[in-house]
Amino acid sequence: MPDRPRCAAHGHDRYHHTVRADLKNGGAGWLALFNGMSSTPKRIAFTCSVCGETFEVTRDPEVLSQYRRYPYVRKPDDA
Repeated sequence: MPDRPRCAAHGHDRYHHTVRADLKNGGAGWLALFNGMSSTPKRIAFTCSVCGETFEVTRDPEVLSQYRRYPYVRKPDDA
């Protein structure tokens, strides 16, 4: 299993069901969303919904593409 950032209090990573992904979209992304299409976010902040800790903020294109159709996240095989 890859070494990903985790919540300090609970050990949850970005794929845990209690973790909230706060997606930030650019102008073109919002335009796509308003027209009923999917868009790739520009930045994602992962926050544990149990303790409120934001433990990871990413702009990694590989991670962003997994969240293109959030909440239907395409998890990698090793997650």
